[in-house]
Amino acid sequence: MKGKFAVNKIFHYILFMIFILVFIFLTSPIIMLIIKGAAAVPVCLKSKEIRFSIFLSLRTSVISTVFCIVTAIPSAYFIFKTEKFKKIIIQILCIPMSLPHIVSGIALLLLFGRMGIGDFLNNYLNIDFIFTRQGIILAQIFVNLPFAVKQTVTAFEDINKKVLFVAKTLGCNDIQVFLYIILPLLKNTLLSVIIMTWTRALGEYGAVIMVAGATKMKTEIIPTSIMLNMSTGDLDLAIGISAVLIIISISCMLIFEYLFNKGKKYAEN
Repeated sequence: MKGKFAVNKIFHYILFMIFILVFIFLTSPIIMLIIKGAAAVPVCLKSKEIRFSIFLSLRTSVISTVFCIVTAIPSAYFIFKTEKFKKIIIQILCIPMSLPHIVSGIALLLLFGRMGIGDFLNNYLNIDFIFTRQGIILAQIFVNLPFAVKQTVTAFEDINKKVLFVAKTLGCNDIQVFLYIILPLLKNTLLSVIIMTWTRALGEYGAVIMVAGATKMKTEIIPTSIMLNMSTGDLDLAIGISAVLIIISISCMLIFEYLFNKGKKYAEN
């Protein structure tokens, strides 16, 4: 027994040491960035250019997130209801998730640029995605929509099938089951998907830079603003903007945790 206790103690000690190393590795760079950037945050917020990039980031990320969620939920439900080729469909839709984001940007540039359907969209629909704010939204959607679909499909798969069967035996049609049974059951999960999709859109850089560029006061969002200030040697501003982005992301996570716990307590009561 003593030998078994000693082995367990050593094992838990090893686990603890590995956890400490991982915790320090993941948190120390972020903590240092926040500490170094905190002093530059007031200066950043006084800059008209940086305020523009923050507001543009918030606006484009919200629009792209709304589009992702509105299309991901019905798409995921269709996949969930599909009996054949479900895994193949999911794998095909998730291809953009496995690509480097800059490659995704090049693919979008080819399709929606002059070599693809860019001229048609511009001439007949008066829509131009290349080096425009619409291009920012397009890039964010392309990168984040597969993530939203996959997470939502996983949430649908976790639903107790007996609940859906009972609802149908009581006379509910598919629309009623979807609206009044499935969506309320997945409320907290969908909220999580919304927050994660939005934070991913807020920090998207690779695809955006290829499609929309990094023109100051036009297509400059927070990530591109960081790159522009780094390239001009203004390290303090770049660090300050990075700290602002981290603060926004952490605030979103805290808000989500609050809403999630509040919704959980409400459901239990």
